[in-house]
Amino acid sequence: MSKLRTQLRQTAQGSRGRSIGFASSSPTQSHTQLLVAAITDDPAAVPELIEAGAGAIVTTSFEVLESLVAAAGDIPVGIRNDATTAEDAKRIIAAGGDFIAFDHTQTHAEALLDPELGRVLLLEHDISEELLRIFASMQLDAIIVAPPPQPLIVSNQVALRRIVDLTNSPLVVPAAEIPTTSALHAWRNSGTMAVLVPGDADLVRAAVAAALEVPPPRQPRDERGGMALVPTLAGDSSDLDHDDF
Repeated sequence: MSKLRTQLRQTAQGSRGRSIGFASSSPTQSHTQLLVAAITDDPAAVPELIEAGAGAIVTTSFEVLESLVAAAGDIPVGIRNDATTAEDAKRIIAAGGDFIAFDHTQTHAEALLDPELGRVLLLEHDISEELLRIFASMQLDAIIVAPPPQPLIVSNQVALRRIVDLTNSPLVVPAAEIPTTSALHAWRNSGTMAVLVPGDADLVRAAVAAALEVPPPRQPRDERGGMALVPTLAGDSSDLDHDDF
């Protein structure tokens, strides 16, 4: 299991105040409703980003991946490489990379064979329900979607939730600017478990602060003695719990 998957599980389960059974994370991350990941190719910036609250690091450069991993310690470091080959995957693993963010239309199937390398799908366009259901069998760690509009319209929220329900995977939303707490709240209710921001410590700190203000998920109605009107996610509950989104 990748460290990113563990971080997302901690965020999802911790949002309900559960005993999560993993080593405790930092005080900032343990109470936030969304994981904050930072994009950077600068190893020197990593300590400050982590101090600001970044729970994951994403790079686009093979050349600095090993240095980023060394600087990040226990924080997961992954790489976005749209067209990943089997040789690329070997380089990522050798450098200590935790996950690969890939484009399914360009990445070689052999690149995804190692079970220890986390899989994050890049999904920037609408695709069919059939294909989304097939993705569920790939046991994705997460799905990076295109930035949703702000404010989030209900139809956009339903579209995001459709991806989560059909793939049984949490969403990662890129944000060039720091969203408001209400925007993060709406994203969380759409199945978003992480927000991806530029590698600037002030932006990370602001994103973490906004995420800390997002209230915990409301209890399903069946837990309050009523009827559960929203179906739970299908899939393996040993990964991300069905009611954590």
